[in-house]
Amino acid sequence: MGVTGRARRGARRRAIALALAFALAALAPGMGAAVADWDEGQAAFERGDVAAALEAWMPLAEAGDARAQAALGSLYIHGTGVPVDHAEALRWTRMAAEQGDVTGQFNMGTLYAGGFGVERDYAEAARWFARAGEQDDAASRFNLGVLHARGLGVPKDDVEALFLLSTATIIAGDPEANLQEVGAAAEHYAYVVMMTMEEPEVALAIERTREWEEAFLRRYLMQRFRRPENGDALDPLPFE
Repeated sequence: MGVTGRARRGARRRAIALALAFALAALAPGMGAAVADWDEGQAAFERGDVAAALEAWMPLAEAGDARAQAALGSLYIHGTGVPVDHAEALRWTRMAAEQGDVTGQFNMGTLYAGGFGVERDYAEAARWFARAGEQDDAASRFNLGVLHARGLGVPKDDVEALFLLSTATIIAGDPEANLQEVGAAAEHYAYVVMMTMEEPEVALAIERTREWEEAFLRRYLMQRFRRPENGDALDPLPFE
């Protein structure tokens, strides 16, 4: 398995879905038209009209909208409605990633890990996966865990690998995330890593995972229970 194989195939399939799922947390004044254009593009993409989606997203991307830049990068990576063009994919993806867009950061890691449009560079892939992983991106934490388990671009560190794989499984456990494949792959790989670890190392990784999980749940609950500024009712929790 690893960064290539099942993990990368699953990561590729979800790249465009992630690009459509992540929205700006807050909108600056005067961006109503941009939101409308984004929504128009998303609606077009969902009905299979990629040309209309491109027409809506391209001006946004050129104006600096990270969501649109990440979406264009994903389209060029996969050749969805456009020819596969890794150079163009890298250009748009890097713009998004450097603005902190988690999809852009994940896709940058994927491009460098696979050597798509760039020379394969596991260290650079790890750097981008780490940045996306800090934003609780499950697939990025999974891929970074695999890199640590194999010592590709980063020091071989089974404790760090098990920690990252376990936390990826926790994130993917959110039923709203629709990341069952990533969660299952991370859990399986975690067991593989544990087979060659000493008991104190496993205990250390588990302790780190528990501490991280407490902080993650606090972040999750704070986001879910934060009252919207417009006074509307809160969205229901996944288990409600």
